[in-house]
Amino acid sequence: MTAKKILSRFKQLSFFDTFKHSSTYFTGTLLTQALGIISLPVFTAFLTSEEYGIINVFTSYVLVFSVLLSLYLYGATSRYYFEKDKDDFDSFLGTIIITVTSFFAVFGALVYFFRETIASFINLPVQVIIWLLITSYLVVWYTLFNHIMIATKQSKKFVTAQVLWHYSKFIFALFGFLYLAGVTFTYSGQESSYTFMGKIIGEVIATILIIFYTTYQIFKYISFKSLSFEHIRYAMVYSLPLIPYALSNYILTSFDQWYINSSIGQSEAGQYAFSYKIGLLLLGLILALLNGAQPSYFKYMNNEEHDKVKQQVDSITKLIVLGACFLILFAIDLGSLLSSKDVFLTALPIAPVIVGGYVFLGVSSFYNRGISYKKQNAYLAMIVLLSGVLNIYLNVYFIPLYGYQAAAYTTLFSYFVMMVLSIFVTSYFLKLPPLPLGRITKYIVLLASVISINYIFGQPNIGLDLGWIVFKLLLFSILGAILFFNKIGIILGRE
Repeated sequence: MTAKKILSRFKQLSFFDTFKHSSTYFTGTLLTQALGIISLPVFTAFLTSEEYGIINVFTSYVLVFSVLLSLYLYGATSRYYFEKDKDDFDSFLGTIIITVTSFFAVFGALVYFFRETIASFINLPVQVIIWLLITSYLVVWYTLFNHIMIATKQSKKFVTAQVLWHYSKFIFALFGFLYLAGVTFTYSGQESSYTFMGKIIGEVIATILIIFYTTYQIFKYISFKSLSFEHIRYAMVYSLPLIPYALSNYILTSFDQWYINSSIGQSEAGQYAFSYKIGLLLLGLILALLNGAQPSYFKYMNNEEHDKVKQQVDSITKLIVLGACFLILFAIDLGSLLSSKDVFLTALPIAPVIVGGYVFLGVSSFYNRGISYKKQNAYLAMIVLLSGVLNIYLNVYFIPLYGYQAAAYTTLFSYFVMMVLSIFVTSYFLKLPPLPLGRITKYIVLLASVISINYIFGQPNIGLDLGWIVFKLLLFSILGAILFFNKIGIILGRE
């Protein structure tokens, strides 16, 4: 069979459209992750350890401020787009933009008025508060663009903007470093370097430029002619309960790093963060698959085509399991390639645990999007808060006893609890159509079996050894063949 015929059969698979968009999203993720790896030695060359800490804290609070100061009203955008009995999305979007801008003006003024108190509380120089407000508002605009591109299946524009944004931020940050090198200011009673502001200001300039592009792309979806309080009510009812969910990644991962940094030390926090970069690759794959599947999912749910939802979940789970298998098997190898210092390699054995946690997060997401579809977001808030509080408690208890490595296991367990709660809520409270839990469990058991073989017969903690790389490639290929055996038969024309 020719390659053209194979490609033609592949395009006929029900999951092809989702896979096409998901692969585009994941390409963007890989490009931005690659930039993160390239930029790390550059940033550390310009910044002191204190400045690097300020930058990371600043970045983490951008998400917090963008969600809280807007009451996360923009989170309702994609859900309203898929309302089958609504035809006024442009008016809804215009209303949301004006409302969010008004909230930012009021709450932002309060934050700026109390900037010294807030800066002291979040341990940042008071000079960065105004930049934190500006960046957070711009991120809301950029996120609106993302929601619309995902909903309208414009994955190429989504990725183009994403890549341009991240790479332009890096370039403008370099100019900022060069311009502010040697400039100092007084912080905590001491004379400190001001170089870190080069990154913050440079990224703001880059974001403003990308906002011009994204605004041009979405302007046809916006109307300011008929603002409606009904739209505001819809957004508030939908989005307010989602605030804890929107901050869930911050609650479940950033707390780990903050607590390790404060209770053990900066070096251990850096090692833990390095291992998390491996896990973030799987998170990128999960988000890419879910973004690509979102339009089809809402279409199936609106048309009550629940069997197609099951097929979609089945296909996505296989890809998540296969991606997790690769990252778990080759975590040590990838980390060995990416690390320029041996101190980071000591943390790599926990990378597979972090990847495993994201597998449970992926399964949770299948059920959580059903909760969002039903607009019962208070349940999502409950699930995330319970999981987050559990994670905090476990970290506080186990990290002092077993070191920073314990944080990977506590996060894995917290994501497992989140998955169980999501399944329980959707099955017994919301009575949503069941997902193929039996098949999901079977695929995870297959993953666990392959990984167990690697740990029993292989050398999982030895990186860049040709013999063991071949052994792990064989295990990976066997799992892939088992997962996609029937699809391979269809593509090759044997079924």
